[in-house]
Amino acid sequence: MSRTMSYKISDEETLSKAIRIVMDRHSHVGTQKELTALVRKELTKMDPDYHVGGERIRRVGIDRNLLKIIIEYNESNNTDLPEICPVCKNAMEPLLNMSLDGDIVEVKRKCTVCPYSIGHKPLTPRKYGFSRIAKEDVPDNVNKIRKLEKAKAKLREASNLVSDALKMTGMEARGEYIRETLKEISDSEEESCSISNIILDIKDFDKESPGWARPTVSIKNVNRKDI
Repeated sequence: MSRTMSYKISDEETLSKAIRIVMDRHSHVGTQKELTALVRKELTKMDPDYHVGGERIRRVGIDRNLLKIIIEYNESNNTDLPEICPVCKNAMEPLLNMSLDGDIVEVKRKCTVCPYSIGHKPLTPRKYGFSRIAKEDVPDNVNKIRKLEKAKAKLREASNLVSDALKMTGMEARGEYIRETLKEISDSEEESCSISNIILDIKDFDKESPGWARPTVSIKNVNRKDI
């Protein structure tokens, strides 16, 4: 009679501890497969039923600042620019430049947390390496901002899905309304409850007034206490 194997998903604190132990012992781990095996070995010492996948180890290691990741790339036929990083699942951000004609164009897109980036030449991660870094906890406000940036990326993703879904349906105007509403929620400079302004408020916790509320007439006045 066959026996069903049972396992438990490790909580993030326990997983972080296992990753830290591995990286304290190894200054460099050459592959994702090797890192996964080493972390699983440490988890088994804590509880034989613990189980974890390589992608989650990579993501938690990056999010918790437990390791430095090195990415090797392959060329890809996929020309889509992701809103969410395929390596660590954090938000991607566009790097913009002005063309000779004065138009603002996106020249590259990079992850807001890890080294993953993609430009005009489509690339996909081929291999990961991992290096030890100094112990330094990620501040709580940084974690909050990362989550909000990811929320913005998800709204951009939703906006693109709506646009694609309503092509050639005669309902494009309704789709445009949704896109404008999502952009307002995400990026409005005037609305205090936009995600962009909430991010500015979190960054300005130690200042007298939030950055989005300050007059922008002159850059010289940005730190004045009377505005």
